[in-house]
Amino acid sequence: MTPVFQSLSRIGVAFALVLGVQVTALGQQAQTEPSAAMLLQQAQQAAKTQNYQGTFAHQRNGELRSFRLTHRFSDGQEFERLEVLSDSPREYLRHNDWVQCLIPDQKLIVSEQQQQERFPAMLMGSVPELSQHYDFLLQGKKARVAGRSCHLISIVPKDDHRPAYKVCIDQQTGLLLEAQIHDQNGAVLEHMAFTQLQMGQPIPDEALQASWSTEGWRVVELHNRPIDLKSLGWIHRAPPGYRVVAEIERQFRGDRQVGQLILTDGLATISIFIEPYQENLSHHQMKGATRSGAVNLYGKRHDGYWVMVAGEAPATTVRQVADSIVQTGVLHSR
Repeated sequence: MTPVFQSLSRIGVAFALVLGVQVTALGQQAQTEPSAAMLLQQAQQAAKTQNYQGTFAHQRNGELRSFRLTHRFSDGQEFERLEVLSDSPREYLRHNDWVQCLIPDQKLIVSEQQQQERFPAMLMGSVPELSQHYDFLLQGKKARVAGRSCHLISIVPKDDHRPAYKVCIDQQTGLLLEAQIHDQNGAVLEHMAFTQLQMGQPIPDEALQASWSTEGWRVVELHNRPIDLKSLGWIHRAPPGYRVVAEIERQFRGDRQVGQLILTDGLATISIFIEPYQENLSHHQMKGATRSGAVNLYGKRHDGYWVMVAGEAPATTVRQVADSIVQTGVLHSR
């Protein structure tokens, strides 16, 4: 990549010559300026290994929702509490990839293992992997989010199979403070940003506990099991740059068993859901294309099954994946 702030470094050298300052010292200082790739890697690490508490806003479909997030990293373990501050009250308690959803209106706890990243983490692949499909552009100016100075980075796709992103990464700690997802025309589809944040302070146990006493609540544990959709006769064609990272059978309430295949290019994700068709399920009647924020969806009936493709990818890419899905009933090699 072109060295960051290259033009500014040249100006600095010229100014140093005028003042008689040693050029070598300025050269060493310029080398300390981080690259966009380095900042993205730091942001992913900071989201997992630092302590922080704050509130953030999430804008999608013209609606603004707010959350309070508490994250602790201790002895190699992640602990997190996410409180929903708008809409119906609920909380999510996370230990590594095991998540409990607390629903006080129903006195219900739903537990499930989850594999996808959550804000302020965002990467599901390495930065070198991402660089095959995106350009990283570090903006020359700094911004401020939640009262903190941060580096602005544009993540620009190299083809039409993935969205664009704009992020702001904390200058001091490397934590992701703000993320926007843009469509191919530059319109903002989703926007997440901290509005208040405290970093690096000890997180006591009580800060990670639920707001309510859950004694007597019903507990539902949803156990996902690995499956091989290809061996079950289902094949698909992945968009360029996307790879399979998980194939599982998920449990849903009402004894529903849904096969899910997750594709990612390291940043954007696409999921394929396959389950037996049921006329009484409203979402099984949602044929064709719809969109929710940055997520495009395409649903269709495939004989006795319902197939839904949902992805943080352009609508044409999501539909191409849906149209490529075939059930052969026998083992098939792509």
